[in-house]
Amino acid sequence: MPEDLINNKKVAYYTGCFANYYYPEVGEAMVKVLRKNGIEVIVPDQVCCGLPMMAKGNTEGAYKNMEHNTRVFSQAISDGYALITTCSSCGLMIKRDYPLWMVGSEMAKQVSQNLFHFSEYLLLLHNRGELDTDFHPIPQTVFYHTPCHLRAQEIGDVTVKLLQLIPDITTKKISTECCGMGGAYGYEKVNYQLSKEIANKLYSEIKENPTDRVVTDCGGCKLQIEAGTGLKVDHPIILLKEAYSL
Repeated sequence: MPEDLINNKKVAYYTGCFANYYYPEVGEAMVKVLRKNGIEVIVPDQVCCGLPMMAKGNTEGAYKNMEHNTRVFSQAISDGYALITTCSSCGLMIKRDYPLWMVGSEMAKQVSQNLFHFSEYLLLLHNRGELDTDFHPIPQTVFYHTPCHLRAQEIGDVTVKLLQLIPDITTKKISTECCGMGGAYGYEKVNYQLSKEIANKLYSEIKENPTDRVVTDCGGCKLQIEAGTGLKVDHPIILLKEAYSL
């Protein structure tokens, strides 16, 4: 059961491609935050979750990756590890789509049920009184953008609640507007204009609510917001690392 795995304070971390190849500071921060809380961390052998392949019609390649990840993470669960990810898109793919594509696979179902978004996992620890909340104040305002793929998981404002544990952090605005990237959609030249038009509402909100930091959980959203606003965008785990002075 998921609750039993949380009790173990052992985590298998699925980094996802973005943290692994483009934003390694996220993975580094995640491991440091977990170890700060006395949690054993492993990073098992893993491949892309398959979402980009699926979006481009490479269902055979995607399914192969699903099988690999499912086999590896099912073994980690059997060894007592909870699964976490810092990527909302990877999380949705593994939670929702793995069991749908791997019909009848008990391993895929097991992996889906035991994967947590990082903030979801840390909040569960906090609710048990097991999260180290000896945070240093960060006297800054935050514009938080909720990725569509995180909202689709229906786990609530877990990242906002986690950030609110940091003293002096003020969440000035929480946006649920789509950034327009749409996974791999916004990367294509043919979709550029429409992607930008979709993002305009979000860009306007950011302009109308100036803050010290812009924060989102999604790597694709980060790139889109930075390109459209010229502002630096942080992953929330970076703020947690700062609050721990790690």
